[in-house]
Amino acid sequence: MQTLKQFLSEKENNLNSIIRYAKQYGNETWGAVLHHNQEDLQQIFAKYGDRAYGVYVQKFMEPIQNQLLDAGFIVKTGFNMADSIENWGPPEERERCIWYVIKQNDGTPLGTLVLQLYHSHTQFSLPKAPHIFSLEVTERDEIMDMFTYASTRIHDWTSEGYQNASEDEIQKWEYSVDISLGDYLKPHRGQIYGSAVDYALASWGRNGWELVSIVPHQDRIIAYFKRPLHKNA
Repeated sequence: MQTLKQFLSEKENNLNSIIRYAKQYGNETWGAVLHHNQEDLQQIFAKYGDRAYGVYVQKFMEPIQNQLLDAGFIVKTGFNMADSIENWGPPEERERCIWYVIKQNDGTPLGTLVLQLYHSHTQFSLPKAPHIFSLEVTERDEIMDMFTYASTRIHDWTSEGYQNASEDEIQKWEYSVDISLGDYLKPHRGQIYGSAVDYALASWGRNGWELVSIVPHQDRIIAYFKRPLHKNA
């Protein structure tokens, strides 16, 4: 695959071109990065939990960050937990958005690259391929606000490629909470995307969770879910 510098020499040098390259690079490499580091990442998860996903993100993003630096752009390297947010989805399919502000070589902000990582809290697993997209805003508060709009984060409305959690043995129940269901109801540019709620609830339903109740709290909508718990759990 050609370098970002080579790619941009043939394209318009803007944020869209950078994201197009990063998406292509990510689609071609995310699985290989996972496969080559699977054993180490599973060991890290067993010992330190979700820290393993931070290690994966560093390994996955490092080549892209280096390509940006080599092409003359300014971008933070590594993985900074403070430049990310995780609010959505059930434990088996949790969604974290990690952002990287890209600046031109004179320090002028160009835009923000976002890595959307779907991951499990119950075992080390990426149930869905990472997704890369862009935001035109570059200030932290604006970035955080954009993520509260479902239309910003939802790029794949299908539910293919998942396995449902088991629903047998219902003598016991386990519960979980989603504090950000209201994000899927926020109008963006005057429109409310009705299918966004279906998308949000489907990710819980795929994993055997049943919606029990919805409670408004301040500016949030809190959703409570339950599902059958195995007897040997």
